Amino acid sequence: MITGPQWQPHTNPRDTDRIEFASVTEIVLDIADRALGGYCDFNDDITSYPREIVEYYRSPDCPEPLKQEVYQRVLFEEPERVRRAIHRAICRRVY
Repeated sequence: MITGPQWQPHTNPRDTDRIEFASVTEIVLDIADRALGGYCDFNDDITSYPREIVEYYRSPDCPEPLKQEVYQRVLFEEPERVRRAIHRAICRRVY
């Protein structure tokens, strides 16, 4: 996970006080997109990173937008779905 001065916080147009999602799939994809922003090819393992990031996002120390109830509900009710989405996002990114 990228930390320190090299970490660039992910900005998302949905970071507002009122979040509206059409489906759980949109929430899962939004979480995966946010997680992809912190992935580092040199330091992170593609098999363990999704598990680690889901645990981090479920903790009280998670980034502010992910503390909202809509995100936390998905992270706690569908963690495997979120992990798979993060893994797929890592595998299909373009450099």
